[in-house]
Parts: sequence; structure tokens; C-alpha cells
Amino acid sequence: MSGEIYALLVLVHLLLFVYWLGADIGVFYSARYVQDTTLTLESRRTALRIMGWVDQLPRYSLVLMLPVGTTLGVATGVIALPASAALVTWLIGAGWLWFVWAIHHHQGTPLAERLRSVDLVWRFALVAILLVTGLTGLAGQGPLVADWISIKVALFGVLVFCGIMIRMRGKPIGPALRKILSEGSSPELEAELVRGFDRTRPFILGIWFLLLVAAFVGLAKPNFG
Repeated sequence: MSGEIYALLVLVHLLLFVYWLGADIGVFYSARYVQDTTLTLESRRTALRIMGWVDQLPRYSLVLMLPVGTTLGVATGVIALPASAALVTWLIGAGWLWFVWAIHHHQGTPLAERLRSVDLVWRFALVAILLVTGLTGLAGQGPLVADWISIKVALFGVLVFCGIMIRMRGKPIGPALRKILSEGSSPELEAELVRGFDRTRPFILGIWFLLLVAAFVGLAKPNFG
């Protein structure tokens, strides 16, 4: 890999971190206006559209972290796999990226729900793969040959898990919002909406914290043995 391509990948890696964390904070802030009962339904609908669009940036960033991070790890030798393995992660990433786009593009349709179910199964499998790979790397086994990359891989697994929990614990948000925006507000629906957002908040904050930890580990590159 040439120095220019490597530098470009490092830049993309940094930008993915920036857009993931920055856009996630934007989504978190926009959610306040979606829940604001003092606003008109049209204003809340506009806030929801903004929130939904911005929310795609962290989703895409998460997906692209897998192939970009793997390619950098293989290029620097901290992941002892052939270059073909990095190519495989790009193919997986492209398919996963399409899933994320299609779920958003076809939201509210049976197709989107089927794709969402497949995506959820994949994310659970990925969490298991990342955690096992990271922990075995810390034990001196597997393709991860440095402690810091093992920690980052395990942290990425926890980040994906937090995203799963946000989806599962925030499941009532969608139906409550649709009813509010189509049928009008009611105390019961508003309470359900607020409860859904409250249940996701710990995992959102957890993602922010874990992203900062992962960034620090990537810079400090700690080694325990």
C-alpha cells in the first residue's frame, strides 16, 4: 500500500470518528424538539425529518469503520491477515451499507422490517465475533498481534451492542410518534414517547464514552506485555 493511500485511509478513519460522534450529538439534541409538546405537530415533524437524516451519518460511520479499520490494521501489521481479508471486509461493508440505506429508504414498509430483522441478527453475530477476537487477541492468540488493537476491536463490539440496545429499548418510539403525528397528541402517547427516549439514553451516552476511549487507545497504543 502506498503512503498516499495509507494517509487517505487514516484521514477517512478520523472523519468516521468525527461524523459518528458529532452527528450522534446532533441526533440527541434534535430529539428534544421531537418530544417538545409546546411545538406544533408540523414543527415536530420537521425536527423528526432532520433527526432521521442526521442519524444516518453515525449509522454509515459504524458500518465503514469495519473495512477501514481492518485495512489499516492489515497494512500496519497489527492484524496478521492477508490483504484478501481486508477485501472481504469491504465486500461485507458494502452489503451492510446497502442494508442500512434500504432500511431507512423503505422505512414503514414490510421490506424494511424484513431487512431490519436480518440486520439485527447480523449485528448480534458481529458483536460475538468482535468480542471473541478482541479477547483472544489480549490472550495472545488469533490474528490481533497488539494489545491496543485487541482492545479497540473489543470496544467496537461493545459499541455495536449499545446500538442494538438502543434499537430494542427504543422500539416504542416509532409507533408512538406515528400515532402522534397522524392522530394527534395525547398524554398516554407522549408518556410512551418520553419513556422510549429515556430508556435509550444510557446506551447513547455509553456510545459517546466508548468512542472517546477507543480514540484514546488508538492514539496511546497501550501494551500490557
